[in-house]
Amino acid sequence: MYSCNIIECIKALYSDPEFLQHLNYAPKHHYVYADKTIRMYHDIHTGKWWWSMQKELKAKKPGATVIPIILFSDKTQVTMFRNKSAYPPLKVPGKDGVTMASGDGVVCQGHPIVTCYSADYPKQLLTTGIKSGECPKCNVLHEELGSPDVPAIIAALSLIDEDHDLWRRVCQECGIKPIFKPFWLDLPHTNIFQSITLDMLHQLYQGIVKHLIKWIKEAYSEAEIDAHCCRLPPNHNICFLSHVSGTEHNQICHFLPGIVIGIQLPRNLNNAHLTHAVRAILNFLYLAQYPCHTEQTLALLDNALTCFHNNKDIFLDLGIRSNFNLPKLHGFHHYVHMIKLYGTTDNYNTKYTECLHIDLTKDAYRATNHKDVYSQMMLWLERWEKILWHNNFVRWHLVDMDYCRAIKMTKHPTVKRVQLDCIVQEYGTTFFTAALAHYIVGRNHPEAAHIILPFDTVATFHRIKFNTINAHGIQDSSVTVDLVHCQPSQEDKRGDTIPAHFDTVLVNEGDGGIMGVDGYCVMQVHVIFMLTNQASNVLFHAGPAKPPTHFAYVEWFTPFQQPELHHGLYKVSRLICHGERLASVIDISDICRSIYLIPNFGAVAPREWTSSTVLECCSTFFLNSFSDRHAYLTIV
Repeated sequence: MYSCNIIECIKALYSDPEFLQHLNYAPKHHYVYADKTIRMYHDIHTGKWWWSMQKELKAKKPGATVIPIILFSDKTQVTMFRNKSAYPPLKVPGKDGVTMASGDGVVCQGHPIVTCYSADYPKQLLTTGIKSGECPKCNVLHEELGSPDVPAIIAALSLIDEDHDLWRRVCQECGIKPIFKPFWLDLPHTNIFQSITLDMLHQLYQGIVKHLIKWIKEAYSEAEIDAHCCRLPPNHNICFLSHVSGTEHNQICHFLPGIVIGIQLPRNLNNAHLTHAVRAILNFLYLAQYPCHTEQTLALLDNALTCFHNNKDIFLDLGIRSNFNLPKLHGFHHYVHMIKLYGTTDNYNTKYTECLHIDLTKDAYRATNHKDVYSQMMLWLERWEKILWHNNFVRWHLVDMDYCRAIKMTKHPTVKRVQLDCIVQEYGTTFFTAALAHYIVGRNHPEAAHIILPFDTVATFHRIKFNTINAHGIQDSSVTVDLVHCQPSQEDKRGDTIPAHFDTVLVNEGDGGIMGVDGYCVMQVHVIFMLTNQASNVLFHAGPAKPPTHFAYVEWFTPFQQPELHHGLYKVSRLICHGERLASVIDISDICRSIYLIPNFGAVAPREWTSSTVLECCSTFFLNSFSDRHAYLTIV
């Protein structure tokens, strides 16, 4: 067995100068406004646990510094072997403190205290000793939401050294399995049942979302579900996936509303209740992942759970469920309290350790020749660690990222010269010359009766990339967060036809804000093009404002109205003027992001539609706010 001294690990992290500006040494209250009426929760030092623990330690050890320890477990050892526990060094330092120096040399009396224990449900059962089907945080056997009697449980577990039969009997009376000296038994200031944190990966994506997909498949015809999926923008088929990972469940959530909206239920049952239930689960899922919470957003979390419970009986009416006694569903009730205690869920999400399990174990093993693997794995990890440290040094002070994004175009066009008549035929730009002339007139030739274009070819681009912008305003070209495709049909190397791909986007009409759809419109991009310097000089007046370098030919959709009642999505359709689609040329800097439109299939999806033709065949669409977290945060 390989292990490291946990105190030495804590000291190494605590004293690292690289982490100095990111460490917090005391709890804080953060507020939205200066009047301190709306409290914010994000990092663990903004939660209530640190405040209560600081007061408890201050009364006994003035000047004590709380060092929260978050434990992640991929394979839990809950017992002691040969009188050796998994975390024995934490007992004395947590109670009496240990001298530690921070990255700036300031010495303090630190108390490393186990704050959160993050693991999937089976490992939570092993750790707490409760039985399968029960909640590791509260007593749900008699539908009561009270905290477990921790002192009684600790007293029961301590009887192992006195009377074995009494130990088993008292553990049974406390509602736990008889565990031989669990690792948390002697940890100071630690309530293991309170420390259990709910897991986004296993509880929501691999738990409730997995159940929800199964219920939807039982509610509808699998053939009709697949018909909807095959006629959405490219995605995988959910009915024939045997093993679905958390990542795939996350991707399925992006287009799940497109499956349930308008589809017909057996026995003509009302589809509205099922749509409400699905929307409520998705709302809870996305709200629970907010990187910052306030009392208002936590109220939205409670409202989403209430909405699901108000509509969940549809699954009983369909005969899919006979009850909802699911521990992972019950765990939804603990999220608001947990966020107030420990901050937002990204503080204790097991996806981090799952990624490390792949990086440090699976990838390292694949790099070996499968002989004498441990030494090769250690060497591989050592080299990768050095590469990582060098990369961190290069990107020093440029690691804080936010939701800002910027357009990145390739240096060279995809096609250098495309004839204007080919633009119309291949890219579907029926009114290309008229739209470009109208743009030029509107920009700097309002007095002109007509414009003569001094060229017959343009350079075209087949995609727009969006990169992130860090806190210092630097665009990181290595991180692509969004793509817009506008590619005509073509043949691959085998002679097969690849259908045309023209994405829909959200365009700022001039007065759009950071959040909401006011001032925005949905458009479909058919071609991105660039004019030569000579053509730009002829068509645009010289002045302080330089003309755009890249343009887009787009077709418009109708303005936003009120969201639909049952699923809360905005409904749009093609904007028709005099029997033709309204089109125009815009500056690509007005494009904010790609947007995912869900076709309004109705009760039965037309079988002649395909994924590549649905945007042309369907007349009405719903704007999908669940396509990614950025869309959910901004499209409200």
